[in-house]
Amino acid sequence: MLRKIFLIYLLITPLWVMAQTPDNQYQAQQNQITMLEQKVQNVEKQNIVFNGQLKELKAMIVSLASDNGMLKSALQKKQATADELGLKIQSTDDAVSQNAESLKAKTIWGIVAFILAILASLVVWLLHKKEQKSSDDKIALLKNQADELNEKIVGQFSDEMSELQKLSNVLRNAGGNASTEPDHSLVKTLADRITFMEMTLYRMDSSVKGHKQLSKSIAQMKDNLLANGYEIVDMLGKEYDEGMKVTANFNEDENIESGKQIITGIVKPQINYKGIMIQSAQITVSQN
Repeated sequence: MLRKIFLIYLLITPLWVMAQTPDNQYQAQQNQITMLEQKVQNVEKQNIVFNGQLKELKAMIVSLASDNGMLKSALQKKQATADELGLKIQSTDDAVSQNAESLKAKTIWGIVAFILAILASLVVWLLHKKEQKSSDDKIALLKNQADELNEKIVGQFSDEMSELQKLSNVLRNAGGNASTEPDHSLVKTLADRITFMEMTLYRMDSSVKGHKQLSKSIAQMKDNLLANGYEIVDMLGKEYDEGMKVTANFNEDENIESGKQIITGIVKPQINYKGIMIQSAQITVSQN
């Protein structure tokens, strides 16, 4: 642009110079050249400044372009991260929703199961209570029947005891004749029967009606026999001794104390006549 102006100026100057005097023309021409040179220098200086500014602008443009690229890259990364976070959030929301639904369903089923368990327990308790009441009623009925049976047995023994008393009186009268050897068969029969009664009373509840009275009658009968020289040795409920002259049968019983041997049954009692054994005992021994 400056060169075009300069060329136009050169074309116009000759015309202007032709109109002047040679000296004036020369002086004017020198002044114009000087002015033009100054203008050219000024233009060149400005051009240098403009070039420097242009370089700075270009550098700034390059820097801005680089920054813009970095910003775009960062923005893309942030966008990708945001998208990824969005997917994770959505996935988490879906998982939470599913877990909430599952938990809700499990909670409902848990409540239902709890209620059913309570109902089942209530039904079982009612059935058990009913069964227990029925069992208690049966036990009470059986106990009443057993008590009635025991009372009948005690009553029969009481009647039988009257007959045994008569036999005891016969024995006592027969024992008055000391010159004859006594017949022990009657005593053995009496002893066997008395022992059987004792065994029955031993297994029976002492609260049964007539139990105490019959026990006293048996004791009196044994005293009468002892007065005539006959001793029925008491063994029932006592510890077994291996030195006993008896025939023993042994059975296991976990209710017996460990290491103990208890006489729990007498088939035949031991009978002594005037200190001499005339019948050995047959017993049952329970042990653990």
